[in-house]
Amino acid sequence: MGFIPVILTMSAAIILFIMAVNNSLKSKKIQIQDNQFKMMEGLRAFSQSSISNEEIKQDRISKLYQNVKKSIQEDQLDAFDKKVRKPYQQVKLLKSEYNRLISKKPYSFVAKIMGHKPY
Repeated sequence: MGFIPVILTMSAAIILFIMAVNNSLKSKKIQIQDNQFKMMEGLRAFSQSSISNEEIKQDRISKLYQNVKKSIQEDQLDAFDKKVRKPYQQVKLLKSEYNRLISKKPYSFVAKIMGHKPY
Protein backbone atom coordinates (compact mmCIF):
# COMPACT_ATOMS: atom_id res chain seq x y z
CA MET A 1 0.00 0.00 0.00
CA GLY A 2 2.95 2.33 0.55
CA PHE A 3 4.21 2.00 -3.02
CA ILE A 4 1.00 3.18 -4.71
CA PRO A 5 1.65 6.90 -4.09
CA VAL A 6 5.24 6.51 -5.32
CA ILE A 7 4.08 4.74 -8.50
CA LEU A 8 1.39 7.37 -9.10
CA THR A 9 3.87 10.21 -8.58
CA MET A 10 6.41 8.67 -10.95
CA SER A 11 3.70 8.03 -13.57
CA ALA A 12 2.51 11.62 -13.33
CA ALA A 13 6.08 12.92 -13.68
CA ILE A 14 6.64 10.78 -16.78
CA ILE A 15 3.38 11.91 -18.35
CA LEU A 16 4.20 15.57 -17.62
CA PHE A 17 7.65 15.11 -19.17
CA ILE A 18 6.12 13.58 -22.31
CA MET A 19 3.60 16.41 -22.58
CA ALA A 20 6.26 19.10 -22.10
CA VAL A 21 8.59 17.61 -24.72
CA ASN A 22 5.74 17.13 -27.19
CA ASN A 23 4.66 20.74 -26.69
CA SER A 24 8.23 21.95 -27.20
CA LEU A 25 8.62 19.96 -30.43
CA LYS A 26 5.29 21.25 -31.76
CA SER A 27 6.35 24.80 -30.92
CA LYS A 28 9.62 24.40 -32.84
CA LYS A 29 7.73 23.01 -35.85
CA ILE A 30 5.37 25.99 -35.83
CA GLN A 31 8.29 28.42 -35.60
CA ILE A 32 10.01 26.67 -38.53
CA GLN A 33 6.87 26.87 -40.64
CA ASP A 34 6.30 30.54 -39.77
CA ASN A 35 9.85 31.48 -40.69
CA GLN A 36 9.64 29.46 -43.90
CA PHE A 37 6.46 31.30 -44.82
CA LYS A 38 8.09 34.69 -44.11
CA MET A 39 11.09 33.71 -46.17
CA MET A 40 8.98 32.49 -49.09
CA GLU A 41 7.05 35.77 -49.07
CA GLY A 42 10.35 37.63 -49.20
CA LEU A 43 11.61 35.40 -52.01
CA ARG A 44 8.43 36.07 -53.98
CA ALA A 45 9.07 39.80 -53.66
CA PHE A 46 12.60 39.48 -55.09
CA SER A 47 12.10 36.69 -57.62
CA GLN A 48 10.97 37.22 -61.17
CA SER A 49 9.50 33.74 -61.43
CA SER A 50 6.54 32.60 -59.37
CA ILE A 51 7.40 30.45 -56.37
CA SER A 52 4.77 27.98 -55.20
CA ASN A 53 4.14 26.85 -51.63
CA GLU A 54 4.96 23.29 -52.69
CA GLU A 55 8.61 24.25 -52.99
CA ILE A 56 8.71 24.75 -49.22
CA LYS A 57 7.85 21.10 -48.72
CA GLN A 58 10.37 19.86 -51.27
CA ASP A 59 13.28 21.33 -49.31
CA ARG A 60 14.38 23.49 -52.24
CA ILE A 61 14.63 26.53 -50.04
CA SER A 62 18.42 26.76 -50.06
CA LYS A 63 18.52 26.54 -53.87
CA LEU A 64 15.90 29.25 -54.20
CA TYR A 65 17.71 31.38 -51.65
CA GLN A 66 21.01 31.11 -53.53
CA ASN A 67 19.38 31.87 -56.90
CA VAL A 68 17.59 34.96 -55.62
CA LYS A 69 20.67 36.12 -53.70
CA LYS A 70 22.71 36.04 -56.93
CA SER A 71 20.10 37.97 -58.88
CA ILE A 72 19.41 40.87 -56.50
CA GLN A 73 20.90 44.30 -56.95
CA GLU A 74 22.97 46.33 -54.49
CA ASP A 75 20.15 48.71 -53.57
CA GLN A 76 17.91 45.79 -52.58
CA LEU A 77 20.47 44.20 -50.27
CA ASP A 78 19.12 45.66 -47.01
CA ALA A 79 15.55 44.61 -47.78
CA PHE A 80 16.81 41.15 -48.77
CA ASP A 81 18.60 40.79 -45.43
CA LYS A 82 15.46 41.68 -43.47
CA LYS A 83 12.90 39.76 -45.51
CA VAL A 84 14.84 36.68 -46.59
CA ARG A 85 18.23 36.18 -44.99
CA LYS A 86 17.17 36.49 -41.33
CA PRO A 87 14.20 34.09 -41.63
CA TYR A 88 16.43 31.71 -43.63
CA GLN A 89 19.02 31.69 -40.86
CA GLN A 90 16.29 31.18 -38.26
CA VAL A 91 14.91 28.21 -40.22
CA LYS A 92 18.34 26.60 -40.40
CA LEU A 93 18.96 27.19 -36.69
CA LEU A 94 15.56 25.89 -35.61
CA LYS A 95 15.88 22.81 -37.81
CA SER A 96 19.25 21.94 -36.31
CA GLU A 97 17.91 22.46 -32.76
CA TYR A 98 14.85 20.34 -33.54
CA ASN A 99 16.91 17.53 -35.08
CA ARG A 100 19.43 17.62 -32.25
CA LEU A 101 16.64 17.50 -29.67
CA ILE A 102 14.90 14.47 -31.18
CA SER A 103 18.20 12.61 -31.50
CA LYS A 104 18.92 12.74 -27.75
CA LYS A 105 17.84 9.71 -25.76
CA PRO A 106 14.91 10.65 -23.54
CA TYR A 107 13.55 13.03 -26.17
CA SER A 108 13.89 10.53 -29.01
CA PHE A 109 11.57 8.18 -27.15
CA VAL A 110 8.92 10.89 -26.86
CA ALA A 111 9.43 11.91 -30.50
CA LYS A 112 8.96 8.32 -31.62
CA ILE A 113 5.81 7.90 -29.53
CA MET A 114 4.28 11.18 -30.72
CA GLY A 115 5.30 10.72 -34.36
CA HIS A 116 7.80 13.55 -34.75
CA LYS A 117 10.16 13.07 -37.70
CA PRO A 118 13.48 14.85 -38.35
CA TYR A 119 13.60 17.64 -40.91
